[in-house]
Amino acid sequence: MKKVLAPVVVFLLAGLAPAAGVLNAEPVVTVNSGTVKVTVTYKGKGTVDTSHKLWVWLFDTPNIGPGSMPLDQLALDKNGADAVFDNVAGDKVYVAVAFDEKGAMMGDGPPPTGSPIGILMGPDGMPNGVTPGGKAPVALNFDDTIRMP
Repeated sequence: MKKVLAPVVVFLLAGLAPAAGVLNAEPVVTVNSGTVKVTVTYKGKGTVDTSHKLWVWLFDTPNIGPGSMPLDQLALDKNGADAVFDNVAGDKVYVAVAFDEKGAMMGDGPPPTGSPIGILMGPDGMPNGVTPGGKAPVALNFDDTIRMP
């Protein structure tokens, strides 16, 4: 009886092996995507126009610095306009802006030293994350107070 039972048990366990592998597989993570809409208003001395744009960047981290790579960027040539980013994935994104005071930015690197910059901040003074797919635009107002180092 043992000679017959052992192969049957091995056969049954072998048949369950693929199912056990599926049970232990990594979970599939579905990342929702949505629109992020930011109304950007520059309140400094310069005039926003086609030569002096507002640049808006999205980041996946609140630690925005020299080595940070943006997820996306847009340039606006009208003050108080909306930067609309579609199909943004992730739980939160962080927004940084700059005013092209000298009319030299091409969107191929960080703002030049001395450019007015801003980051969307919460009331606690920390970068405020935006959830993609939110219904209302977030407002980011900045001036000449903070400049690119």
